[in-house]
Amino acid sequence: MTDSTAGPRALATLTDIRVFDYLCQAPATRTQIAAELGISKPTASQAISRLQENGLAVSIERANEPKRGRVPGHYALDSSFGHLLALCLQAEYLQVRATDLSGKTLVDRLYPLTAHTSATEVEQMAAREVARVAGELKSPLLAGAVSQSAPVLREGNPRVRPTPIFPSSGANLAGAFPGGIEVLLDNDVNWMAVAEAGQSNQSLMMLYIGSGLGAGLVIDGQLHRGKHGTAGELETQLIGDSNLREALGAAGMFHTRVLWEKLADKRNWPAFFAPLSQVLSNLIGFVDPERVVAIGPGLTPEMCLDLERELNQKLLEPVQIQLSTLGTDAAARGALAGARELALDHLWENYRVR
Repeated sequence: MTDSTAGPRALATLTDIRVFDYLCQAPATRTQIAAELGISKPTASQAISRLQENGLAVSIERANEPKRGRVPGHYALDSSFGHLLALCLQAEYLQVRATDLSGKTLVDRLYPLTAHTSATEVEQMAAREVARVAGELKSPLLAGAVSQSAPVLREGNPRVRPTPIFPSSGANLAGAFPGGIEVLLDNDVNWMAVAEAGQSNQSLMMLYIGSGLGAGLVIDGQLHRGKHGTAGELETQLIGDSNLREALGAAGMFHTRVLWEKLADKRNWPAFFAPLSQVLSNLIGFVDPERVVAIGPGLTPEMCLDLERELNQKLLEPVQIQLSTLGTDAAARGALAGARELALDHLWENYRVR
């Protein structure tokens, strides 16, 4: 690209990105695109043509469209351009979800796991699913993401450190993807925090209470993983001479897969909240997030309110514990958002403008 063409081509690419983002929301005519984006109709037409040449947009027919006179052409994202795939491992299940670049869900399957499901079995299941999705969608895999309910170490090649909570926690799910496909690997609560934060620039602490415990930190709109990737690991935080996992274990609260089941009995709450609030009050007092959001199976508004009271007895400034509305979708949403960002970065870096 010469100096004389770099400016116009860069401007054209920026216009194409805006039109692409608009089509990711819903199909539209050139007139609608021009009006909504504040560009001329010829500029919108040129952008649509370039997106079509690059396989990103397609002309469609709208159902129930009046046939009298000249019918304006509608354009949509071309799903055949490629898909994104997330593998999300929890103690209770393996989730497989694929979307197109607009975020439209193309595949969503949940496979229950038992307390005895091994890492090898989960790896085999994941490999079968990656191949199955490819066969079903018949479109290129643009990027992948893995969410695992275990610490993910990020020095060198990212890798999972198995947790004693469930035997398949250390499964190598990233290895289930074909060679040459970029795959993002991260802890499940980090992905949940990404999904909860969305496009906000706020600071957020995401608290997960389920088969285990964890926290995700978003600071000024950016996920904070720390040097080793272990920021937010609650279970190893010290309370006196023991860590939180040991303290909860001594109280009969922390054994394989049963933490959230124990919390179904309200009589167990005091034994759980006392040590947890000690750890959380230190973290919240230090980070001072704008929002604290809780998520996990079995959590209720009443439980969040009780934890909030326990915390506010220890904090200089009170906090409110919000219960997330994302449910079991949270980790998959965050992971796919990461995969989409990765795919789009690669797409626009290699985008051809003629």
